[in-house]
This record gives sequence, structure tokens and C-alpha cells, in this order.
Amino acid sequence: GNQRTGKLHSKGICRMGKAGREKRRHCVFCGKPASSKNREHILPKWLLKLTGDPRRVVTMAINPETAEPIKFSWSALVMPACEACNLQYSALEGTVKPIVQALLERKPITSREAFDLLDWLDKVRVCLWLNQITLQSTIETINPHLHVNSRIGKKDRLLYVYTIEGHGKGLNGFGIESLIFQHHPSCFALRVNDIILFNASSDYSFSSGCGFWHPEHIEKHVDGEWAGRVAFVGHAMTRKLAHPIVDYPLLKAALRIIQPIAQCGENGEFFGPLRQNESYHFTHMSDPSRGTGIIFQQREDSALPIYDFDVPLDFEGVNAVGNGCVGDIVAQVYRFQLYLFQKSGELIGSEAAVFYAKSMSKILSETNEMKAVLAEKGQQSQRGNDFVTQAFRDSMVAAKRPSGSKN
Repeated sequence: GNQRTGKLHSKGICRMGKAGREKRRHCVFCGKPASSKNREHILPKWLLKLTGDPRRVVTMAINPETAEPIKFSWSALVMPACEACNLQYSALEGTVKPIVQALLERKPITSREAFDLLDWLDKVRVCLWLNQITLQSTIETINPHLHVNSRIGKKDRLLYVYTIEGHGKGLNGFGIESLIFQHHPSCFALRVNDIILFNASSDYSFSSGCGFWHPEHIEKHVDGEWAGRVAFVGHAMTRKLAHPIVDYPLLKAALRIIQPIAQCGENGEFFGPLRQNESYHFTHMSDPSRGTGIIFQQREDSALPIYDFDVPLDFEGVNAVGNGCVGDIVAQVYRFQLYLFQKSGELIGSEAAVFYAKSMSKILSETNEMKAVLAEKGQQSQRGNDFVTQAFRDSMVAAKRPSGSKN
């Protein structure tokens, strides 16, 4: 039968005052006031050194008032952190370093290593999100109660590893400056020298293709008692692996892995049939206590469940000419952000609140599509007051309007 289950949404659009601004000094990992003056490097020092001069200047955001780029060095990309939390996540950084090096050398990794890499990408994505909403001043309109501990390994996730031959050292984050990413930090890409890690994670986005339980539909409440929450309504599952797993035409990559993750409600119990120890889920889980699925590998001719965590996940050959260049992959980031944003739920609330939310969604969608087109054409949106940066500034202004306004 139908089941309606509420949970905290990752971000609630709201007006915030002093309390919201103080969130900036909270630990990026646990969300509590930082217990020391530690600073967490969002991207570890070993990665900065591996990809060039750690002090090199990069564009990380756009000033919402002037539409000009905000620039600073990679080594200055830090966030507040508790000392204990910093030590805990330093261990993850050390674990991931040889995994990234293996990918750069085109060596296969195992499921066990993929679990750590996906955790690390969750951490990086959330840290970059918190940094962006601070840089772009949307901390006043987006409640950043989400932190790394509340998001790591909690939702379906995906990693496509693209090889880009002929590129030297370099480190780039793609998609992190978009307003859709700020409202729904679901997808980004990280270029590390001559590979691109295309990563996505969102509520039940890939569970259906993996045969896992998923809600029949999702509701996003934009005002009222449930404002800022989502509700999972009904449930369905096929118990069959789809081919392809993802119902979006992503560019072929050298390595394509998907991990479904069953979610828990605020009472700590799994949603849906997992309460009855549903057999398909438990035979396809890497950690039943956390609800994390095994790795499913998408290949050209099939989709495979990987039951042995120590079996190498081999690279597939990819024709770079036929499967897109860097610009095409960057464009895919913006469009996949939009795809996941549109799948994130039906808007529920008063007529005025839904009208405003739909207007905002339209602005965010149009801006992302414009950015995708520019990426495909190899043009930069930071060169002057072009139509994308202007749209970006207009979006910022719209985001700061009272939620009941139709003007």
C-alpha cells in the first residue's frame, strides 16, 4: 500500500539571519561549533601537489553582486573543522591517495577501494557545496544544516571515470558554482591530471535500475509544517538489474560504477520492505546495517553485480573522439545536475510558495543549460558580463526574495 515517510531534505530554502551566518564557523564534518581552530583542506595537500603548484590561483565562484569571478589559490580552499573530525577524515585521505594514483596509471581498483573512493567524493562534494554557498552569499537563503557526517554514504551514488589523453597536470572542479548545485548538491566532476571523476549522489536516483526498493514518487514540501522536507510516497521494486542501469544517456566512460543505498527514517528504521528483511536487498548489500548496496558495474554489453569485493573492476576501452571531449563531459555535469534536480520531487505547498519555487526552478534550469552550451562550445562564462553571468546574478537576486512573492 501507499506509504508516506518524511525525512529532512538536504537543504531548505529559507530566510536566515545571524544564526545562519554563524553556520560558517561550524565544523564541516559534524555540523557542531568547531572545537578548535583547525582548518580542513577540502582537497588534500597530496592532491594539490600531484596536480601542480598548490598556490596556483583558480576561479571558484561568481560574485553575486558584480557577476565577476572570485579567485584564490587551491591551498586557501579550507573550511572550519573539529580537531577530532579532522583526524578521522585524514585517515580517509590517506586511504584514497593510492586509489587515485592507480586510476591515473590506468590500473583497476576493487569494490572495496571503490567504497572508500565514493565516500571521499561524498566528502569533497559536500565540502565544496558548503564553501560555495558561503562564497556566493546564498547562506542567507539556503540553510546549510547538511554536513559531511550526515551525507557520506547515505544516498544512491555513481562514479564514471573518464580518461582524457594528452592532458598534463591540472586540477579542476566542474559544476560546483551552479545554483542548482547550491540548492541540490547532487553532481560534480573533478579533473585530476588526465582523468575526470564524474560523481553523482541523490535520493533513490539509481535504486530502481539496480532492482532495489524505491518510492513511487517523491514530494518536496516548500512551506507549512513540513517545509524543507521530502516525503517518500509508496514503494516499488523490480528485483531485476536493468541494462543500462541509469536511465539517462551518459557518455561512455572507462569505468562506470553505481551503488544503491537504502535510507533510514528519523526513527532509524529502513524505509519500505527492508523492515521485513527483503531478500533481494540483503543479497546485494555490502553492509546491511548501513543499507549500502554492492557495486554494480555498467559495461558496454551488460550490467553486472560485483559480489566479490576484491575482484578488479577493469577499465573498458573508450574512443575519446567518439565519446566526447572535456567540454562535452563538463556540459554533461550541468545537464545531469538538472536531470537529478527535476527528479528530486513534486513541489507541495501553498499556491504562492509553489509558484515561487517553480519560478526559481525555471531560472536555475535555464542557467544550467546555458552553461552546458558554453562548455560544449569551449567558451568561458567568466569573460566579462556575458549572458550566463548576467543570468547567474539575476538568479541570485531572485533567490533572496521573500518566498511568498510572485513579482
